[in-house]
Amino acid sequence: MKGISPLIATVLLIALTIGIAGIVSIFASSLTTSATGVASNQSTAVTKCAGAWINVYSAQSSVVVFSNPNPQTLTGLTLVAADGKTVSGSSSLAPGATSTISWTQGTNTSVKVTGLCQTLVTVEGKCSVTDQCWGT
Repeated sequence: MKGISPLIATVLLIALTIGIAGIVSIFASSLTTSATGVASNQSTAVTKCAGAWINVYSAQSSVVVFSNPNPQTLTGLTLVAADGKTVSGSSSLAPGATSTISWTQGTNTSVKVTGLCQTLVTVEGKCSVTDQCWGT
């Protein structure tokens, strides 16, 4: 019986190694490109939303009035009372728009309205019993 020559075996091993290295290289390249794209999108959102906030105009006994003074649309608006109770608001708030969320003030002494800018960055506005917005 004859086997393959050492020269042919060496050439086949080198070819197999180069093929596997090529496949790993393509996978690593696509993974890096994907991760870079995600990081770029997140940094863009953070930059666009820098300094974003929600302006709480009024926290009355049954309704909280607030606006979006930012150039970006806010989504996922939620009211959080001091006692921990949450109330969902509208799904989005356009730049310059005003909205309300109904609630029961009860014994709460503060309220916070939160939302998302660019669906990534949390923004908020607060009003407490010591602020001018409380009860007006």
